[in-house]
Amino acid sequence: MKSKIKELIKSFLNNVLGIQIHLVKNIPPKKDKPDLKMKYVHDPVYSYMVDQEYKDRLVTELANVVDEVRAFNYFPQITKNSSKDIVDDFFRVYTSREKTDNTHGSGFHNAFWLYTIARVLDPELIVESGVWKGHTSWLLSKACPDADKYGFDISLNKLEYTNLDTQMFQQDWQTFSFPSFDPDRALIFFDCHVNHAQRLIEAHSKGFKHILFDDNPPAYKIFSHVPGIPTAAMLYAGEGIDKSEISWVWNGKSYTEPIDIEEAHQAKELIKKHYTLPDVGGLTRYGGFAFLSYIQI
Repeated sequence: MKSKIKELIKSFLNNVLGIQIHLVKNIPPKKDKPDLKMKYVHDPVYSYMVDQEYKDRLVTELANVVDEVRAFNYFPQITKNSSKDIVDDFFRVYTSREKTDNTHGSGFHNAFWLYTIARVLDPELIVESGVWKGHTSWLLSKACPDADKYGFDISLNKLEYTNLDTQMFQQDWQTFSFPSFDPDRALIFFDCHVNHAQRLIEAHSKGFKHILFDDNPPAYKIFSHVPGIPTAAMLYAGEGIDKSEISWVWNGKSYTEPIDIEEAHQAKELIKKHYTLPDVGGLTRYGGFAFLSYIQI
């Protein structure tokens, strides 16, 4: 009833008196929101304790984890730097990076161990298979500025770092011939989602000994994106490598990857040591998880 009366009044004012009434809604102004993506919140560039005492406690806790890994003597203890010095240096380097968005690439967890292992091993030769934006190439350059560094990717279109002291090649690494090198002073990092058995056989044929694999879950934990099947963890445990294929579901989509059984067993025999590096992302609360593993052949 009230609405009809309002309409009659508006019609009278408009048609008889020539007066038009426009109601203006009182809309409160929107509050400015900080331009900060959630993926950056748990990152030491954006989130950290101000008090130096608390910063030092985190560094000490991480250094203790590094000491435990170094105690295994999986690789030559080339560097004389303490674990605390290495962790201190890592935070200084990692938090000073200009390009902070490495989505779909290595995050805090991988970056920490890549830098740490590289500093401990102090290699003369570093090879990367799968460079993405070049973030890890930059990080390894900071860790080992004097090493000869080679990066391989089937596409370098996503490369963002241009002032690298790494020789970049838009190709697979398997056909490349390296100058002679000391196997104990060489490190290769595979982050290319290619069959780990194939990569281990290739690395062995080229004389490499120390290897880091990203995306290396065991068979019973493969239920996300497609890693290199079979993974080094599968090979080391002997799980799933006697089957011609392995299947799983990720976000409702089915995946099946073939396995070359003969190749898998050949690669398994090459593995002398296999160690999944501790999850420091969970320890620090900077987030991110990974199956970054050290393999010695």
